[in-house]
Amino acid sequence: MQIHHGKIQHVFYSPEFLDYPRGPLWYLVSAVIGVGIIAFGVLTQTITLTIAFLLFVAVYWLLHHHEAKILEIAITQHGIRAEKEFIPFGEIQEFWMIYNPPFVADLKLRVNRKWQPIRTIHIFGQDPTELRNLLSFHVKEVEREEELIDLIARALRL
Repeated sequence: MQIHHGKIQHVFYSPEFLDYPRGPLWYLVSAVIGVGIIAFGVLTQTITLTIAFLLFVAVYWLLHHHEAKILEIAITQHGIRAEKEFIPFGEIQEFWMIYNPPFVADLKLRVNRKWQPIRTIHIFGQDPTELRNLLSFHVKEVEREEELIDLIARALRL
């Protein structure tokens, strides 16, 4: 890997996604809300709402029914490698960090790709200054706040 992507400058490990603890109350409330949304869709004959919600539940379950893999993240001379995926610096338009431990510690990358244009790498336990110094040499850093959808997802433990 070093031959193709240059010398490794920093390596750390990050979960594929954050797996929030959920108790029985969370599952009960989620089930009640889910059944309520489906019932509303059926009663109002809004079949599109019902199908969309069922698809959302199915996709969420498929993505999160297993434990998050721990990914090896390597910042190299030519880009960022997360396991077998490599993002060259030339494809990264900008980056920003949302750093407010213990709640959130994320590195966000805007990449030139149609699918998933914003990549999130969880950086708990990393020195954000060191990462910033490594990345800002190659990529423009922008100031951004945490997006509302991320706040909601964390609050609802999704």
